[in-house]
Amino acid sequence: MKIALINPPVIRSKNSSPENNFKIEGILVNQKFRKILGVTRAFNFLNKVTGANLRFGVRAGSRWPFTMDERHDYAPFPFFMAYSASLLKKNGFEVELFDAISSNEYNYDIFLEKVKASKPDIVLIECSTPTIDIDIWFAKRVSEFAEVALAGPHLASHVESVKKSAPFVSYFLKGEYISSSLKMAQEQRKGVYETEVVKDVDSIPFPFRDYEGWQNTFDASMPTAQPQLQLYGSKGCPFKCTFCSWPQTMYFGNVALRKPENIAQEIREAVSLHGYKSIFFDDDTFNLGTDRISQLCDYLKEISLPWTMMGRLDCSPDWLYDKMVESGCVGMRFGIETFNLEVLKNVKKGIERKDFRATLEHIATKYPHVMIHLTMMTDMPGMTNEMHLNDMEILRNIGFSSTDVAPVNIFRSFQLSKCVPFPGTELYREMKEKYGDTNLDKFKYYDGGQDTIMKKV
Repeated sequence: MKIALINPPVIRSKNSSPENNFKIEGILVNQKFRKILGVTRAFNFLNKVTGANLRFGVRAGSRWPFTMDERHDYAPFPFFMAYSASLLKKNGFEVELFDAISSNEYNYDIFLEKVKASKPDIVLIECSTPTIDIDIWFAKRVSEFAEVALAGPHLASHVESVKKSAPFVSYFLKGEYISSSLKMAQEQRKGVYETEVVKDVDSIPFPFRDYEGWQNTFDASMPTAQPQLQLYGSKGCPFKCTFCSWPQTMYFGNVALRKPENIAQEIREAVSLHGYKSIFFDDDTFNLGTDRISQLCDYLKEISLPWTMMGRLDCSPDWLYDKMVESGCVGMRFGIETFNLEVLKNVKKGIERKDFRATLEHIATKYPHVMIHLTMMTDMPGMTNEMHLNDMEILRNIGFSSTDVAPVNIFRSFQLSKCVPFPGTELYREMKEKYGDTNLDKFKYYDGGQDTIMKKV
């Protein structure tokens, strides 16, 4: 049996919809011309003035799925698809992985033909809330030549409504689907599969990386040499941020910390097979466990590749950040959201219990050539425009510039996202109690790159 795991394109124009087969109005730039100075910018301008309003987005591998009004280089590694593929392959199934985002494919028909040509028996599509209309529409097209499985965070809370609107889908996998994808393949029982969270990541094979576009997976906030190896040092997060989707919709509170020696083994094997030139730890929270991270730093120093990570400012002592840099860390990415302590309390961020600004200033002052990227947010519960403006002033005063402004200072940058109450999160439940279902079921307003449902309500 052959199983294809796919991440379809994410592209919209002003009037595209399932009813018109997501017809794209506007002008697309061929991939080979994108790097020519001025070409992409010119076509972006034409699309805006003509009202096409093209939006290019991401899905699989992204905790915060969003769209932009231009094609971008951000291509997150599809961790759940890749881990599922390797586990299925270990158990004797033929697998193939298709990632439209990393292979720069924005044509739905061409991508569909690639999948069809591989002659799969089952096609698994990872879904997200802001793309669920695309996902169900694409699943119907796939169902004409293969059985279809839908999976991902949106199904954790909305599996019944998705099931009702997609009778042509055979399997529905709630939340993290690494184990349930294998169970589905073995049993082939139609219907819903509950989440079976992998609690020991070291007990399953390393993720599958032999697919078209693997070399393009890249996090632009940590612009290290490519190809950039994205991997997990851990899975899950013990903190309780009300807005954070994956810990609530994929892992259901479970945290899996990998052994440093196993992480080092994965890096060495991946570098040997694919020639990666840098490392990005795309954990929910990388720096969990001081002794564990200290041991990992020893291995990373031996491996001697530049590496970056996604972590929290309140999890490690200053000396451990120093050791990270000594072992080859060239970039750190931290989720702050806001400097307003009351708003942080509203979303149960937990970071307000420590002087995280002192930690940030220590790293920024001591290591001027270590990239520090901060993730900030607007439209959180209790947040005013004055609070947001104060955040922006603080960032300017300590030398950080927005990634929306060119040229970007890669050593001190921040991104500004819109708060999204993804279904299945505590924040969604809070909004549902306050505003009801009718105001929260417009899923295209869960796009973190535009004004979201938080602004609407």
